[in-house]
Amino acid sequence: MEVILQVFYSVFSGACLAAAIPNEIYSFGAPFFTLIAFIPFYLCFYRIKSYKEAFWLSFTQAITTHLISSFWLAYFKDFAIFTLGASALGTGFIGGFMGFLYYLPFASSKAHNKLNQSSALSGFFLRPYFRIIYFAALYTIYEWVKSSGFLGYPWGTVSSAMFRWPVIMQLSAITGTYGITFFIVMINAFLAEALVYCYDTSRTDKDKSHRAFDLQITSSFSLICLAAILLYGLVELSIPRKPIKSLSTVLVQQNADPWKMTNDNQAILTSERLTEEKLKELKEEKKKADLIVWSEGVLTKAFPYGRSHYKKFPHEKPLISFIEENKVPLLSGGSYVKNADKRQINNAALIFDKEGNFRGYYAKNHLVPFAEVIPFSEIPAVSNFLKKVVGISAGWTPGDQYVYFDIPCSRTENYRLPAVKNIDISQDYAEQEKEERQREKVRICTPICFDDAFTDIMRPLFLNGAELFMNITDDSWSLKNSSEIQHFVIASYRAIEYRTTLVRCANAGYSVVVDPAGRIIEEMPLFTEKALAADIPVYKRTMTCYARLGNWFPYCLIISFLIYMTYSIFTFCQSDYIPSARKIKSKSKKHKKKNSKNKK
Repeated sequence: MEVILQVFYSVFSGACLAAAIPNEIYSFGAPFFTLIAFIPFYLCFYRIKSYKEAFWLSFTQAITTHLISSFWLAYFKDFAIFTLGASALGTGFIGGFMGFLYYLPFASSKAHNKLNQSSALSGFFLRPYFRIIYFAALYTIYEWVKSSGFLGYPWGTVSSAMFRWPVIMQLSAITGTYGITFFIVMINAFLAEALVYCYDTSRTDKDKSHRAFDLQITSSFSLICLAAILLYGLVELSIPRKPIKSLSTVLVQQNADPWKMTNDNQAILTSERLTEEKLKELKEEKKKADLIVWSEGVLTKAFPYGRSHYKKFPHEKPLISFIEENKVPLLSGGSYVKNADKRQINNAALIFDKEGNFRGYYAKNHLVPFAEVIPFSEIPAVSNFLKKVVGISAGWTPGDQYVYFDIPCSRTENYRLPAVKNIDISQDYAEQEKEERQREKVRICTPICFDDAFTDIMRPLFLNGAELFMNITDDSWSLKNSSEIQHFVIASYRAIEYRTTLVRCANAGYSVVVDPAGRIIEEMPLFTEKALAADIPVYKRTMTCYARLGNWFPYCLIISFLIYMTYSIFTFCQSDYIPSARKIKSKSKKHKKKNSKNKK
């Protein structure tokens, strides 16, 4: 019965967290659930009797959250075994391993495992306030581990449930999303310890007195943190940010079903029709678009060779002719042949100038593991095996550069001339005057699909000069609203972290413009054919704490944890409580006595 109750606690915890994350019932999530999601999970560790139990209960909690919140991964057809199955198992085992670590301070306070009992600092490590902070830190590290690297999956996180609480979201400009996770889990752990204090009758009056004191300290610390977070968030939301540039953009959401497409003719014709409707509206308003944006994967013929194809296709209106007629640059998702001999093809964002000339590309850096890229697939033997035996191709080749596009735009009334001006006397004066009168430009970067979910992609893009994030994506294969919104919510943090406008152009949604505080400026409904003409605000670049230091917060937690682990292992090895250690010590003492007798 005890085991069943603990399993229920773990499943209930995972289900609550999944309910908080954007889902089919609560479109943008229900963050209230995060305030109770970890209480039953924390309480499990009071009843666990072994590290084996700790592993499986943590495994259960992690895999429950993943399966419920990311069920739509099963819609990736032939790759579902990887996208849902492998990712669920991977997440579960990471969570399970963390279970060992969650259990350490709980185990050390029990009679059967006095980990720090012989230590001078045991009074600190065995106290409730340490367990609260420790648990919050460990769960934050868990989210960092599962969200980073080649196999990283930054979905199913605490921060992805916070979109309805924008005041809390502002903290990400300092700590990234991990500070939010730490604070929310800490509140849960505190509430769990308070429940234990109220309902645990097995404790002595002295123990209860100590626990009450610890809870007072923790509650004071939590209230100070909450006040600071709310104050900072309110200030950031109230700051009147004034754009210095404006990019008139037509975003197209063609809503093409990727599972039914045999070629790209229909997607292109739909995109052209929607674009022309918006360009006509702008012309009636005596405005002109600076850029047209189509989503990921619209063009299926790989460049640079594809240009000759798109001079003729679609027959009704060839793509190149469409661009030439409208005289507006086009940014579209497509593919680029990096090396034909080695069959290296990039998932790319392609840019065309107003004359229809192909001018360059950005290749997606972070590919979806086992769906877009398979490890060692560049080796011919592995590639042939995957094709002939498994029946799948090796996928895309990841990009290896950060690429920017400079797009002509308009200045706003808030624009100020640069503080520094260089005069080149070798240049003709009229030439120089002409250059100065040229239109202002905005430097955009184009992260593709879930590029925008990773710090190791977005931070270098910002630090190297991006003024605007222009994400193109296609999540339509999932056919689920929750998939589209979850991706958007995760991406929206990039606008806050770098105080930079984020634009998302998606095949079926969620196509949206987000300001530097994470607020929606413009949007299009999901799974509809629609285009949007928007004057996208571009703000002066701001170097936030997170932009300067990156993931400093989880790194600090990891360092603190390693110090604690080193100390714990040392005290554990020195403890006379361990039977094997006592035997070794007694044997060494006997050996010394024998040696002394022999010498005599």
